[in-house]
Amino acid sequence: MDLTADIILLIVLLAGVIGTLFPVVPGTGIILAAAALHGAFTELDPINGTVLILLTLLCVVSWVGQYALTAFGSKKFGSSRYGVIGACVGMVVGLILPVAGGIFIGTFLGAFLFEVCFAVKNMKQGIKAGIGALVGTLFSLFFEFFIAIAMAWIIVVRVFR
Repeated sequence: MDLTADIILLIVLLAGVIGTLFPVVPGTGIILAAAALHGAFTELDPINGTVLILLTLLCVVSWVGQYALTAFGSKKFGSSRYGVIGACVGMVVGLILPVAGGIFIGTFLGAFLFEVCFAVKNMKQGIKAGIGALVGTLFSLFFEFFIAIAMAWIIVVRVFR
C-alpha cells in the first residue's frame, strides 16, 4: 500500500480509539473495519486471517465487557438482578436517545427505576444501585478504550514493522 493509504489507516485507527470515549461511537468496531479493509486491499499480507480473528475477538470482548462491567458495578453497590437488568436496558435506551450523556442518564435511571419498581426497594437503595451502575459504565468506557489501544497497536505493529 502507498503512504496515503497508511496515513488514512492511522487516522481511522485514531478516530476509533478516541471514539471509544464517546458511548455512541463504536470505536472498536471502527478499528476492526479499518483492519478488515486494509487486509482486503493488501490481499491479507500484513493483516492476515489470524490477526482479523484476534481483532474480532477483542472487539466482541469490548462490547460484552461494557454490559458486564455495568452489571458488576450495579451488583457491587447492592443492586438486585432487577437493577442489573434495568441498568443494561437503560444503557441501551440511553445510547438510542439523542440526549447528551444519555448512556449515563439511562444507566442510572434504569437501575434506579427497576430497583424501586420491580425489586420494591426504597429510594436510597435505588439511588445506590444507580450510582453503582454509573460507576460500572464509566469503568466499561475505559475498558473499551484500553482494548481499542491494544487493537490499534496490533495493527500498527503488523503494518509498519
